[in-house]
Amino acid sequence: MTTSSLGYRLPNVTVKQLQHFVVAAETGKLAEAARVLHLAPSAISHSIDQLESTLGVRLCIRHKAKGLVLTPSGESALGLARTLLAELDDFEAVFTGQGGANSGRLLVGCNTAIAPLLLPATQSHFITQYPNATVEFFEDTHEVLQDRLLRGSIDVAFMYDVGIDHRLEHFPLFSMAPSLVLPSSHPLAAADGPSQVPLEAVADEPFVLLGTAPMYEQYLRLFAKAGVSPRIAHTTRSMATLRAFVGRGGYLGLSYEQYALAYSVDGFKVAVVPLDERSSLPLDISLVLPHEARPSLLCRQWMESAREVFSGYPNT
Repeated sequence: MTTSSLGYRLPNVTVKQLQHFVVAAETGKLAEAARVLHLAPSAISHSIDQLESTLGVRLCIRHKAKGLVLTPSGESALGLARTLLAELDDFEAVFTGQGGANSGRLLVGCNTAIAPLLLPATQSHFITQYPNATVEFFEDTHEVLQDRLLRGSIDVAFMYDVGIDHRLEHFPLFSMAPSLVLPSSHPLAAADGPSQVPLEAVADEPFVLLGTAPMYEQYLRLFAKAGVSPRIAHTTRSMATLRAFVGRGGYLGLSYEQYALAYSVDGFKVAVVPLDERSSLPLDISLVLPHEARPSLLCRQWMESAREVFSGYPNT
């Protein structure tokens, strides 16, 4: 580094190098990064080489088969590089009135089961205010989302507010209550059936449950609260699969997700009846980001859009 006449150290790292490294790390392949940035893969590779030479560390290993794999130094550098780029966008936005606020890039994660409820609604609201912003979505499990947040490869995530790593900060968005998912032929699904159901009323019936953490453990807590030893016939990673099992009869399910769907994906009618207060354990859906993170202006605006969209969302 050199020192300016004002005493500031002028970095040898360039914004272009940081951008090329971040996009390559996020896409996992030089060819894909080149497509996104409208450059040749060799230009991306050369830029990363220069960055590694300046820093004196190996940031990534490039495999033809596996693509680009970050080293431990690269994992650390990724979060810092994304923060620097976001802050530069914010700096520009202060003076242009648009800049990073209206044309930046945001990576949003979401648990797969709740993604249909959250991502389209928030994006539809957000895009009307920031039409030039680029928002990319990453749907996966609770564990993978936490890992990506901690590594800095996504900006923010919608997650179930249970079992969240202490290194992450969470901001509750709304609360959901659990419901029993029934085949339409079940007596409790009748038009004159109860408006709420205690779990002990179906204690002897077989269940299909979402088997991924942390929701599987949450469903077990519901049974424990009701004093019921569940008959778990199957577990699945997909709410669509759970509803398909239930729709064909013979099984019941539990769900926090409030889908406005009367049928399973294969055309069988299902009914949803809330659990009564003795069996229920409300669960928050939260916006999650790393502790002490400095979210970009665009990220803060996305979070505000989510709050506006779900400010009156029912909790039952």
